Amino acid sequence: MKRIYWYLGAAVIGYLLGSINTAAIIGRIRGFDIREKGSGNAGASNALITMGTGAAFCTTVVDMLKAFLPVFAVLNWIPYAKDVPCLAVFTGCMVIIGHIFPFWMKFRGGKGFASLLGMSLALDWRLLAGFLVLTGLILLTTKYIALATICCAAIFPVYRTIMTHSVWECVMLCVIFGIIIWKHIPNLKRMIKGKEFGLDDLHELKHKSD
Repeated sequence: MKRIYWYLGAAVIGYLLGSINTAAIIGRIRGFDIREKGSGNAGASNALITMGTGAAFCTTVVDMLKAFLPVFAVLNWIPYAKDVPCLAVFTGCMVIIGHIFPFWMKFRGGKGFASLLGMSLALDWRLLAGFLVLTGLILLTTKYIALATICCAAIFPVYRTIMTHSVWECVMLCVIFGIIIWKHIPNLKRMIKGKEFGLDDLHELKHKSD
């Protein structure tokens, strides 16, 4: 029974932390809904398009930290928490779910990439390093940020299963991968048609949003 309380606490705390959507908050402070401008996504890339480098940097850092800190805390700071099976990964997954489906935004949040990176850093810095290298290669070859997100989300459960042999971790991370794929269906359709937004399109989108 005690494990249930750990999971319930992690679900609530993780979801609420994830619901702190930095790009949306900065946008509201500046007087607009970020989902109505630029690419329409409540994340760092659209923060760059609609509000500039400073807002994008702040969004990236905060969205990473809100996943990194609770997962790191479970593993290192909270007594006995690391002994609860899969609690760290469960917490990180709940943060990502909160980011994608924040209650105060009518469940229309971001796409979870920065939080995925923050979670990976807390679990294994080598995983984050691999994600950053992979993202760099994808951006150099295709310019598609969405493709980098999808690839990293796909690799995550494979890597963790190899490292931990945990079926439940694999299941949870596969669920996150499925949600991220679902959120990226419009991007995938545009990729197929050759009309997906890439790095080269950010300047044009920024110009339209001004």
